[in-house]
Amino acid sequence: MKNLGDRIRLLRKQLHKSQDEFASVLGITKQAISNIENSKSSPSPQVLYKMHTKLNINLNYIIAGKGEIFTSEEQKEDLKKTLMKEFERILKSRGIE
Repeated sequence: MKNLGDRIRLLRKQLHKSQDEFASVLGITKQAISNIENSKSSPSPQVLYKMHTKLNINLNYIIAGKGEIFTSEEQKEDLKKTLMKEFERILKSRGIE
């Protein structure tokens, strides 16, 4: 797929969801999905995270077009660990422990 919007449209269609249904799962508006699919805007980190956690989407596929669309449970756990380590690093850098 050529760009992020195209990949997200393909993902939505593979899940057999309308823009309204997909937006509802992600907690955003139908217009936001339309803008993302038409490359008028990019999904926020929060939306990407919801795609991954709620729909088992491989973020490497969404962002870079590499790999399979859906993640395995092992990949999901690895990503969670990586995100938590990064979160802890950010908190520590701000003096929060």
